[in-house]
Amino acid sequence: MYRFKQFINESFKNAIGDSPLKDMYADQVWDILQKSYAGIGGIKGSGFSTKQDMIDNIPMWKMAVKDGAVEVVIMYKDKGGRKSVAMGSTGSDYARKKIPEMFTAELKRSYGEKSKAALGTVLKMYPEHVITPFLHDPDRARGILPNKTLVTPIKDVHMNDWPEDAKFTISKYPFIKDYGYLRYIAGKPTFKVMVGTPGLGIR
Repeated sequence: MYRFKQFINESFKNAIGDSPLKDMYADQVWDILQKSYAGIGGIKGSGFSTKQDMIDNIPMWKMAVKDGAVEVVIMYKDKGGRKSVAMGSTGSDYARKKIPEMFTAELKRSYGEKSKAALGTVLKMYPEHVITPFLHDPDRARGILPNKTLVTPIKDVHMNDWPEDAKFTISKYPFIKDYGYLRYIAGKPTFKVMVGTPGLGIR
């Protein structure tokens, strides 16, 4: 009985296009994202100016839901494939358990630029030989991103000019230096690594 109850109260939900799930979960998703990005000045980028903007312009939301509450959410746009553009969680034990499940499933069908905590989470979860086939060097990333996106390989930048998170990440995972790059976001050089499988659309 307990196992049956657990099964019906836990699920992954995909809200795509004009799915009514977006209106149903918008308040929770918005709150999770605001809290998850508060430490870096809030969530930025197209589609996140307001809750309605998020509903209208973020075409896919993947959610881990337990007892009607969103615990983890990954947001996607259709840009050269299913591109993850934001992620957040409640930080609960349940959420921490579900994040690896969601990441593992998505590596083969979506991609994204990872930085800071999200990049750290990926590198903690997978050993080098497992994650390396899903990493893209700066030249490959430049070809996937929009044509006018300026990408500077981190190897071409003096260490003294690296952002602090780049210094920390590369000191802990030296192999990531071959894949990391800087690009300017809101006027600041931001350390990124492209991870996953591009070219596969949302539908």
